[in-house]
Amino acid sequence: MIRETSILSYYKTLENLEEKQLEVLKAIDEIEPCSDLDVADYLNKPINTITPRRNELVKKGLVVEKYTDISKQTGRRVTFWTRIKK
Repeated sequence: MIRETSILSYYKTLENLEEKQLEVLKAIDEIEPCSDLDVADYLNKPINTITPRRNELVKKGLVVEKYTDISKQTGRRVTFWTRIKK
C-alpha cells in the first residue's frame, strides 16, 4: 500500500515541472515504452529539445529506463523509457 504522504509528494513533484518537462512526460506516458526519437516524432520536435527534458525527468525519478534495443528507425542501439507510476 502506498502512503498518502508518498502520493502527495508525487503530485507535488508534477506541479513543479516546467511546461516542456510536462509535455515530454505526457508523451512518454502515452507512447511508452519509447525512445527519445519516438518522443521527438510524436511531439514533432527536434530530438535535441527532448533529450535534456527526459534527462531532467530521470533525475526527478519520474522516468526510468525500460530496456535497450535496436531502433527500427535508425538501426542503432537506443534506450527505451517508461514513466514511473505511483
